[in-house]
Amino acid sequence: MTYPFTDRTAEDQRLVAQGQVFDPLTRRLFARAGLASGMRVLDLGSGAGNVARLAAEFVGPRGLVVGVERDPAAVELARRRTDAPNIEFRVGDVQTLDGIDHGFDAVIGRLVLMYLPDPVAALRQAASKLHPGGLICVHEADLAYLPATPPTPLWAEAHGYFLAALEKAGIERRLGLNLFTMFRYAGLPAPGLQVELFAAGGPDAPAWAWANVISAAVPLMERHGIATRADLDPPTLADRLLAETLAADGCVLGPPMYGAWARV
Repeated sequence: MTYPFTDRTAEDQRLVAQGQVFDPLTRRLFARAGLASGMRVLDLGSGAGNVARLAAEFVGPRGLVVGVERDPAAVELARRRTDAPNIEFRVGDVQTLDGIDHGFDAVIGRLVLMYLPDPVAALRQAASKLHPGGLICVHEADLAYLPATPPTPLWAEAHGYFLAALEKAGIERRLGLNLFTMFRYAGLPAPGLQVELFAAGGPDAPAWAWANVISAAVPLMERHGIATRADLDPPTLADRLLAETLAADGCVLGPPMYGAWARV
């Protein structure tokens, strides 16, 4: 399985921007799941550190968040963007968690299982790092959902290119829908579930969010012969998507984010 976002500078920008739309949803998920002050938390696939910083707000100065990320460049970015004393970032493999100790109060992750070769095994391994009664809480997407309504030609084309690229890379585009079953296959209790998406119309509709992630996948599209940079013209894509949305008097949607949590 291939991680689709290979341009490091573009990926840094994408991860930072991603937090603007997903952090409010993840904050509500953590509150409902029971992330609390004083917890010692393991964050899977930390990326630019958005989720780790969010968790640090919940656990406070008496808690600790340990973020694990396989890409050393992403770890360095997360460290540069984080000055909280209750967060640390480590280079590591979230599929195996080799070198990560046990006894965490919670394991969390956002948009990470979809990229793993065996997400069920990863859930099982993550749960093994918890002490009895510990919390496991993950947040995954349904990327095949309509990105805007009513559908317009450019939205359909750009989103279609993106989904085709993910499929070619072997990435599960609708993993959020499967979280309940994956928890059970991993031997975990039936999880609580929460589904939420962002949506807005008018001039502030976040077409830029979809344009950001679609543009970042252009190298993958080109590698698989799906589309070229010229086909999408990333510098103007957000403006063109927004223009179509405004012309259709429509709104920008999602993707729906599925949260699942359980006590182990």
